Amino acid sequence: MLFASPRNDGLLRGLLPPPYPPQAEIPPNAGRECAPGSKTSKTLPFYQHDNALPHRAFSFSDRQISGAGVPRSHWDEELKTILAELSALPANLIVRASSEIAIAARLGWQPLMHNLGGVSGAEPIYVRDLALMRRNPDYAWLFLFHPNGHAREAALDAIQTPPTSPFFLAALAWRLNDWAEPVRRAAERCVRRILNLIDPKVAADTSMYLLGRRLAWGRWSNEADTLDAMFAREDVLAAVAARLRGGANGPLGKCLRNALRFGGIDAHLPELAANALQPLVRAIAHQCLLSGQARWIVGFEWAWIDKVYGLRQRVPKYASRAVDCDAPFDQLIWQAARDTSVVVRRIAADALIADHAPILDEDRLIAYFAGDANPSVRARADFLHRRGQRAAP
Repeated sequence: MLFASPRNDGLLRGLLPPPYPPQAEIPPNAGRECAPGSKTSKTLPFYQHDNALPHRAFSFSDRQISGAGVPRSHWDEELKTILAELSALPANLIVRASSEIAIAARLGWQPLMHNLGGVSGAEPIYVRDLALMRRNPDYAWLFLFHPNGHAREAALDAIQTPPTSPFFLAALAWRLNDWAEPVRRAAERCVRRILNLIDPKVAADTSMYLLGRRLAWGRWSNEADTLDAMFAREDVLAAVAARLRGGANGPLGKCLRNALRFGGIDAHLPELAANALQPLVRAIAHQCLLSGQARWIVGFEWAWIDKVYGLRQRVPKYASRAVDCDAPFDQLIWQAARDTSVVVRRIAADALIADHAPILDEDRLIAYFAGDANPSVRARADFLHRRGQRAAP
């Protein structure tokens, strides 16, 4: 049997530490660390943190890969349940979950008494894993987390169908950042094979996490470009825009900033500027439309604070492109000026300062800014008023 144990209380259960009995509920605050200096202070596993799913989704069984006396057909049945529970995990847990899965599933573990016959030179454990995967290709999704690079590479070459959940799409992206170069090459080949088959909803859900990993993961370089072809699809960008428009929580502004790398997002900027729930999303959309430029972070560079004392700070480095959108400037700036968020209203005032071309009712717009409840907006209106006085004959 793939994971055999005396108690059959669900998958991933072996990750739970001894204090939790098989059917015990994890307390709501189990993911918080104890106070510093406490005797019980420790770092808890990923599945116990507050941002994790309910513990049932993270409960690998502590069943070992022994298979003694168990028909192989039962392995396949259990594999379906394992993959189903892994599919329920969110994409942002892929880094922490990958090592936990390999340990809980005993992937690559060589039994201490693997050769009962006493003959030396038994084949490596991953060779038997590869034979298992050749018999049933679905094992490839589990062996993406195998500690042996040969097994991970073979698993990537065996995958011919697209992932059906954000977690497994994130797993393929994590293999693009693998520490072994042959595995990264195999991940590139795998993603290119299934690129156009990935469901746009799955890609959009994963993009909330993966779009920000380009600069966060350090092993990949050109491998990250493989994912751009997926995110640049029109159906994927439409699904991403729908999530940005309806989402109220999370770093959606950062996600939109990273999505500006793709020109296809321009068609959705007017809708995001008008109807997005999160103020930062509306602000970034208005900024792009009013300035006519889309900017996103491509790296970091050093900026001097004081060369005499050698003081400098690390600042983001931006790339930009022209926005392909014909939305009327006058309508957009009045829409931003009437927004309920001061972040968006400041964007409108800054756009009026930067744009020297005359607009309709500019004096009325400046007066509208002057009556704003926020002092930062009123300060911009005061600057516009003084600039107008200097420009007057």
